[in-house]
Amino acid sequence: MKKIFTLFALVMMAMGASAQEVALFDNGGTYGNAATLSTANAQVVLGNDRTTKNYNVKLSSCKAYCAGLFGQTVQVQNEDTGEMEDKTRVVYVVGDQNPKDKELDGGDKSQGSGYKPESGNLPQSGTYYMFTPKKNGHVVSFIILNSGKNFYVVKGSDGTNLPLNEMILKADGEEATEVQFNEDFTVEEKVTGTIEFDVVANETYYIFCTGSKLSYGGYVFTPEGGEAQDLTETTLWEGTAVVDGWANQPGFLADGGAELQAVKAKAGDIIRFYMTAPDNEWEVELTEGHWGGMYVRWAAYDHGGTNEDGSPRLYTVVDLAGKGYADFVMTDEAITNAYTMKYWGNVFLLNGTGNMTVTKITILQEGGGVTPQPEGEKVSIIDQFVNTWSGEENYSVNGDGSITFNAVAWGGLAAWLAPEGVLSDWTQYSKLVFEFENNPVPVAVQGFVQCLDNDNAEVNSTWWGNAGITKLECPFEGKDMSRVQQAALQVSDVATVIITAIYLVRDVNGIEETVALTKNVNVNAPIYNLAGVRVNKDYKGIVIQNGRKFIQK
Repeated sequence: MKKIFTLFALVMMAMGASAQEVALFDNGGTYGNAATLSTANAQVVLGNDRTTKNYNVKLSSCKAYCAGLFGQTVQVQNEDTGEMEDKTRVVYVVGDQNPKDKELDGGDKSQGSGYKPESGNLPQSGTYYMFTPKKNGHVVSFIILNSGKNFYVVKGSDGTNLPLNEMILKADGEEATEVQFNEDFTVEEKVTGTIEFDVVANETYYIFCTGSKLSYGGYVFTPEGGEAQDLTETTLWEGTAVVDGWANQPGFLADGGAELQAVKAKAGDIIRFYMTAPDNEWEVELTEGHWGGMYVRWAAYDHGGTNEDGSPRLYTVVDLAGKGYADFVMTDEAITNAYTMKYWGNVFLLNGTGNMTVTKITILQEGGGVTPQPEGEKVSIIDQFVNTWSGEENYSVNGDGSITFNAVAWGGLAAWLAPEGVLSDWTQYSKLVFEFENNPVPVAVQGFVQCLDNDNAEVNSTWWGNAGITKLECPFEGKDMSRVQQAALQVSDVATVIITAIYLVRDVNGIEETVALTKNVNVNAPIYNLAGVRVNKDYKGIVIQNGRKFIQK
């Protein structure tokens, strides 16, 4: 089993409202693949250099500039006397393999090619360092960079490298001396000093040089706006959904982003997909849930290739075997899409190869997060779904109350909700929900509710669910549900769907108090109970009249 060594450095000093955090390697420490150096708001993880050997820990002589940032008092042997003496040095690590874009060969050799900006091929083996901040800020790292070697800082989310004008390279001395990069990201002479650049919260920055093994001696991080709070992880979805050979494209989270709105999601929050894959060939795309644009392409390794426009296909390499999840940092665009694109999909879609299995989706937020409001009472109506659209399809009720629905293309399993012409009033409910067996539905499905308006014209509302889902939610927000005639579940193709539950969720806002009827209200209007059954004025309890709920005593 791979060992991971973590060193927590202390916050060293305050600068205005921000805290400057310093992370230093230990001269007596051992640092292997995936070893982590951390502070309160940031961490750096060592790359996959070798399977059988740790990174080398070395010392660098330092002058005033680097001594002030990274210097430590360590025991160094005096060359003249042979005695051990206290000296100020920078402790740094360095691997044995150049960074490459393929996995190790099963032993100790890095495979593949070096990074190229035009392809965005992130390193997967060799010597590289992955820096991730929890907040926006500025990082300064100690490095030893050899001459003539291409130096890069690359964003893990899309494989793009920082341009020259966003990086500052300084050589050590009594005072720092800024060194200019050549246009190919090389330097004329070897530099022992620092590299600094601005960072964005939750982005991972790969720091390395091609054709060489970059030495790294820790970091100083200055976050914006003071200390970050711990991230709180809240579950948004749990179940089983399979992404299989581009055939099943499961959708996740309710249309309109109800789960995200419940926790007040914002740009910068992390959406974490817990996934497993049976082999190392997989790749999967996370897209906007209405078959819109792609947010990120995750893969076991960089598969290369080009898009239809000839541009390189960019991959974010994820070690699912080691981590068990892949992260997506919410953007302003993703938040807008989640909240405004409704009635034709979900918030996210996943499609790809490798028989991916998704088991849970969570959101990571700073601080305590927002506790989702409890969902209202669930009122089962599964026993009312006893009709089919045309009779070509059929259904059977199982012993546990679930329904096995054998559907034809766009066949429907329906409930007639206007017995004797009396329409059902669903104004006290917030949504209709269909739940399916743990094995996700094999084809696309659609929730359907038909109402009548005041002129008795039919008003149809539909909610789309993609293949692979285990639950279809049909929220009523913005819809008049006071005169419901029927509801149904439609299926896009010939398939067998097992429905375990169909229910309405009662609005958590509760029931209005007794209301005095005004002169403009028809006091002789029909009265219904909460089940939509017409009652008379002798009925005691909660009733609906003229579209209003009140307590009849």
